[in-house]
Amino acid sequence: LKGHVFYTTRKGYVSGAADLADTVKGCFLGQAGDWCTTPAQSINYASCHDNMTLLDRISRSTPGVSEEDRIRMNNLSAVIYMTAQGIPFLQAGEEMLRTKIDASGGFVENSYNSPDSVNSIKWDTLEDEAYQNVYNYYKGLIAFRKAHAALRLTNAADVNANITSVDGLDENVLAFRINGGVNGETSDGIFVIFNPNNAATSVTLPDGAWDVCVDADHAGTEALTTVSGSVSVEPISAMVLVKKKS
Repeated sequence: LKGHVFYTTRKGYVSGAADLADTVKGCFLGQAGDWCTTPAQSINYASCHDNMTLLDRISRSTPGVSEEDRIRMNNLSAVIYMTAQGIPFLQAGEEMLRTKIDASGGFVENSYNSPDSVNSIKWDTLEDEAYQNVYNYYKGLIAFRKAHAALRLTNAADVNANITSVDGLDENVLAFRINGGVNGETSDGIFVIFNPNNAATSVTLPDGAWDVCVDADHAGTEALTTVSGSVSVEPISAMVLVKKKS
């Protein structure tokens, strides 16, 4: 998602790398039929206690990119692993754009021997509206995942039978249709779109009316709007739609 863990100036899928869509697709499917026999064997995350925080890693590889776009990359990362099959995991503070900066202003990659000034979670950042918005976005993603059992399939056979990758999209754009009625799912289906590009993308939807529950700025279990036919997904963002039971 964010780029190579050791070569920190390399971009990742969310920051515009052109050759990682297939890798992300495999991760989204919980590596079903690959090295995992069940999605529960795949732990999905974008940052952990080792190496850089998510925002720091994105910032290192995107010089000259605006803070707004870096936050979009951060949020796109979160949507991907929060809707992927497998077990989602996040580093404490990622949901409020945690960063680890030393006294000289540099990014601290491994902070096991760094002082509290580097390692502490800066709770006061939540006073900033941009940080609070990210915090609420993560809360919404967690609530959405908990509300939809189809995001938590228990074996590779169910993944392969009930998730379809969409073809014919713009370069690097990924989309998946997840069937309803599987694993106790209460909706008639979920449609997920990831757009890491710097331009909006148009995606044709399956038949019917679809509730948008996640877009570039908001995430949760309630419909933001209802659409049909096709949808435009903003640059560097995701969209998650739900088809209500008929």
